[in-house]
Amino acid sequence: MGVENSDYSDADFTYDYELIRRGGLIFAAVLFCLGIAIIFSKKLNCGNKSSAK
Repeated sequence: MGVENSDYSDADFTYDYELIRRGGLIFAAVLFCLGIAIIFSKKLNCGNKSSAK
């Protein structure tokens, strides 16, 4: 116990924060647009008068 394995090193592993940030912003924008589309699709009903109450 207490012996560390020196074969594993994550010194060459770095995050590409710009890519992660850009991907997150794109994902958030897609979800936002999808939410807006769902909200407006329920209000418009596309001419279907029978389901509107």
